[in-house]
Amino acid sequence: MDLLQSLQLLARDNLSFFSPSGAASGTARRFADAFAALLQHGRHLGPALAHLAQVAPDYDLDEATPLDEAPPGNGYRTLIQ
Repeated sequence: MDLLQSLQLLARDNLSFFSPSGAASGTARRFADAFAALLQHGRHLGPALAHLAQVAPDYDLDEATPLDEAPPGNGYRTLIQ
């Protein structure tokens, strides 16, 4: 299970725990809203991260480039890990 899947699983669990019932407090409602928003953002983030993982190798440094002329690493792989 990757990090995004773990985050979504935990957000779902917390959303069900804090979901408003008849006697839910305002704090519980705010937590439920926050976890619902986190789930929504995660649904959009997944496809974007998958696309970035596909194109990141295109921007790796070339082994033939001398180190004194090489640009700094792009950090795409670090971003998606």
